[in-house]
Amino acid sequence: MKNYTLLSKPFLTSIFLGIGGFLYGYDSGIITPSLALKSFLVYFGQPDAPTRGAIVSVYQAGAWLGSASVGYTSDRFGRRRAIAFGCIWGAIGAALMAGAAHVAMLIMGRLLVGYAVGTITGVAPVFGAEIAKTEERAKITAANQMMVAWGFFVALWTGVGEGKWNNPNQWRLGFAIQGVPAVLLGVGVLFIGESPRWLCLKGRHEEALQAFRHYHYDGSNEAWCDTEFNIIQVNIEEEQKAQGRLSWADLFKTSPFRKRLFVGAFVWAAAMLSGISFVQYYQTAIYATLQFDQNEQLLVSGLYGSVAPVACLASLFFVDRIGRKKILITSSALLSLCYMIITIIAAVYPALPGMPTNVAAQRGLIACIFAVSANYSALLGPMTWIIPPEVFTTELRAKANALVQVIHYSISLVITQCSPIALAAVGWKYYILFVLTNALCALIFAFAYPETKGKSLEEIDEIFGDVKVVRRDNIKLANDEENTVEVLDVHDEKASATYH
Repeated sequence: MKNYTLLSKPFLTSIFLGIGGFLYGYDSGIITPSLALKSFLVYFGQPDAPTRGAIVSVYQAGAWLGSASVGYTSDRFGRRRAIAFGCIWGAIGAALMAGAAHVAMLIMGRLLVGYAVGTITGVAPVFGAEIAKTEERAKITAANQMMVAWGFFVALWTGVGEGKWNNPNQWRLGFAIQGVPAVLLGVGVLFIGESPRWLCLKGRHEEALQAFRHYHYDGSNEAWCDTEFNIIQVNIEEEQKAQGRLSWADLFKTSPFRKRLFVGAFVWAAAMLSGISFVQYYQTAIYATLQFDQNEQLLVSGLYGSVAPVACLASLFFVDRIGRKKILITSSALLSLCYMIITIIAAVYPALPGMPTNVAAQRGLIACIFAVSANYSALLGPMTWIIPPEVFTTELRAKANALVQVIHYSISLVITQCSPIALAAVGWKYYILFVLTNALCALIFAFAYPETKGKSLEEIDEIFGDVKVVRRDNIKLANDEENTVEVLDVHDEKASATYH
């Protein structure tokens, strides 16, 4: 069954689960305009670069903790309940940030919101991949990146609105809004079907079949549903025979497991080393170096946030058609080129206080920053949500994806904490780091990454060679043999009755 509609039930479910991605993007984005608001800076006593870095990066620390815990909660309680659990902390964190009386309270709120995001992003892509058909899996999991982009867009334009609102508490509004998607997702996720693969893993096969049909039955494809579900069920049984019950330590014990972990984790490492989090969080600081005032910084950051949703939406139309490797290599190579141009412009045409600025150079630098966003949002960003969930077996998927997110947030934590200090210390020379990291990532993608496009989650196991794969033909052959046996039995019974 190759045909599928754009608005299939798994896709619509993934859009709803993408509220978690929206929360991620909004939480990441709202701190950017806040750091540019004079009312925010005055209220918190003009925080220096290390304090600003702490305010931003503690969110990554919370996400690290959330990612570390979700492997357990997702496997133990199911994909839906793990997401709902994370949303509780998101609502509490948003309330603390909106009512922050001092920096410590603000940081605690950021920590809890980060914990919520780490929990949700650790399981939502897994959930989406587990309910998707092979031919639409990339589109479904890439929807997370699209929702991240929309969250970031809303956050930055909320910041623009805050800047126009002449009120000393203007910065509290954006923080309060964070609680809305957390509550919506936390309540709503309990009313959708559970992952059929997780139910199979727990031996709840009747519920799993019901959940599978809930997502895929269209009134005329009963035979396809039965066959596909049998394939999933048999392959999960094969995985459990081959791998048994796996602990966290087992992720590192064998070469196939380590290769899976490398493939799943490096794409997120490449995303963080692309410099996207640096640009997202500290773009207003970059614009400040161009001698932009507060309103100009907020306006340009709002325009920057408008690029990603369009790029992400465009990616949904080609992400299932082009190979994963080609997208990864192209993206990293182009990102390296963008940062090279940014570095050259910033070095040759610096914007110095009291000195005339080169307007054309400023526009060129901003255009390159926008190009970084468009590239990441259409190419590398969606791959971070697509690849990790699909390269792990069902038994491994929750634990391994949690570990992947831990690595993701660890690198992001270092970059967000160090970036304002490095930018203040060495200026444009800091951009050279991302020229080199993106070039290196392009080479690693070219020579060390497998292609997974067009393969089912079970067929991807064949790439790593540690699980016997049961295909549709095997199921059909087994069913044909079973039917033949039944026919022969009936024939023997009739012959025996005639003889007597």
